[in-house]
Order: sequence, then structure tokens, then C-alpha cells
Amino acid sequence: MTPRRWLIIAVIACFTVASSPQTWAEEVKTSPEEASNFLSTLGKEALATLSDQSGSLEEREARVRELLNKSFDFDKIGRFVLGRAWKQATTEQRTEYQKLFSEFVLRTYSQRLGGYSGQSFKVIKSVPLGKKDALVTTEIGRPGGAPPLLCGWRVRGNNGNYKILDVTVEGISMLATQRSEFAALVQRNGVDGLIETLRLQVSKFSAQSSSS
Repeated sequence: MTPRRWLIIAVIACFTVASSPQTWAEEVKTSPEEASNFLSTLGKEALATLSDQSGSLEEREARVRELLNKSFDFDKIGRFVLGRAWKQATTEQRTEYQKLFSEFVLRTYSQRLGGYSGQSFKVIKSVPLGKKDALVTTEIGRPGGAPPLLCGWRVRGNNGNYKILDVTVEGISMLATQRSEFAALVQRNGVDGLIETLRLQVSKFSAQSSSS
């Protein structure tokens, strides 16, 4: 199974999104225990949302988008994923890219997750990671007798507010994978080309929602 497929399985299994970006640099050190509590609470909330089959699929997708939006730090993730091209981009390009990137991720995973009814989600351990973060390891139960999936979540806290910066599955980082894909797009078509690709994807999601 390809690394990309593993990432999709992880996202579907637990509503999901370790690297060490040097540009993330303002918060205090994150308590592993508090990061563990954050992931445990979030996992329960996510599974409850995904298991609730009341209402329409569009309504479930909207609830999933809300969970993702409040749980992941899309500003930091988007900036890191753009890589070296961030410094080359103009202020207007950065603003447009960040808006489209967050909407692209939210729409992509909310559609994948809307019809899913979750299995199980359990925190295994939580340890310090780098100078500021905590790495929370979780076990995700899967149906059909498949072995549980281990995921690592990079969490950063700031004054009691916790955000996910990355998720790894079988050692594969979501950020590293997306960064590699975006770098290839920028190399071929420039930052404007990447922005246009994201815009087309978001427009496609909007058209699908309107027709459903």
C-alpha cells in the first residue's frame, strides 16, 4: 500500500492531517499530558460526530469542517507546506494561497469523512518533541480484523489553546508529503500556478455540493 493511501486511511479513520519546521517559533513548551488530554477529547468528539447519522450528508460534512478548522493550525501548516516558495511569494499571493489551502484541506477531508462511522480511537503515549511541541501516539481501531493503525500527532499549545501541526502514519508525515507535491507544482507552474490549481479544486468541491 502506498504512503498516500496510508494517509487517506488515517484521515478517514479518525477525521484526520514528525516534521520539524524551524519557522514555528513563538509558543512555550507544550505539556505532553495536556496534549494527550486534548487529543483524547478531540478523538471522542470526532467519533461522535462521524457516528451520528442524523441529518444530511452535507450537514455532517459541515460539522467535520468545523472540527478540522478548530483543531489544525492551517496558517502554520500552509506556510510550511509552501516551503521556500513562501519567501518568493508576494503578500497578495500569500493571502490568496492561505485562504485556498485551508479551504482545500477542509473540503477534501470533510467530503471523505462525511459518510464514515468511526471505529475506535485511543491515546497510547505522549512525549516531548523538540523545544516546543508534544508528540501524541494514538491507536486507531479498524474493521474487518485489520490490525490497529498507529498515528503520531504533533501538538503545540499556547495559553491553554492546542493545535495540531502534523500527523504521521507509518512514519509518513502529512506535511512532508504535501510539501513535496506543492514543490513540484511550483517548480512547473510557479506560485500562481499552484494557486490556480487550488482554486480549481475548491471550485470543484463547491460545484459538487451545489449539485448534491
